[in-house]
Amino acid sequence: MLKYLATLSIAALVSTPAMAQNAGGARVEFTAGYDNTSGKISYADSADPAGDFSESESSSGAAFGGTIGYDLGISSKAFVGVEGSIDLASNKRCGEIFGNDSACFSVKRSYAIGGRIGAYVAETARLYVGAAYANGKARVSYVDELDAANNFSLSDSRGGVRFSGGIEAQIAGNFYTKAEYRYTNYKDYKVSEGTEKVSLGFDRHQVLAGFGVRF
Repeated sequence: MLKYLATLSIAALVSTPAMAQNAGGARVEFTAGYDNTSGKISYADSADPAGDFSESESSSGAAFGGTIGYDLGISSKAFVGVEGSIDLASNKRCGEIFGNDSACFSVKRSYAIGGRIGAYVAETARLYVGAAYANGKARVSYVDELDAANNFSLSDSRGGVRFSGGIEAQIAGNFYTKAEYRYTNYKDYKVSEGTEKVSLGFDRHQVLAGFGVRF
């Protein structure tokens, strides 16, 4: 009997790392990395198609933020989870439009709420994909050096959808690191007046590294 109990104890100790990795629970993490935001503006006039145009520009910078979430194991090889995140970016792009002026576009905060599903690929690693509702805020400013009456600054937020995928690796105890790619597409701004229509759409690509802890 004692020999049998000792064998069970050894088996339990050996299996502990896998159980710790596969267990669900709450998590908190910090992320930082690269952010690229692309914008596309289109103008169309049905009364004068010769003046129609479409232009795209992009801006890159650093991104950093945090995520809180909860994972639940649904089998010995898979899990599902919910999460919420918020991040900031340093993206800013300025340029001259007509001469003696400047227009700037900068990315502000973005938050997302969604879920993910993944699989355990080793005792200390897991792969996952996710989808979420995202809301991003941007700021546009214009400065006319010849006529200050034309200056303006506007901030607005836009909803959209975010898709993500990554890998997490346990490093010690409940601590882990991660690498994640995110793609976010925001709903276009659309304005029309008479025969004229203007639309502005933007999306972003992020490559992030993270450090987190499970509870």
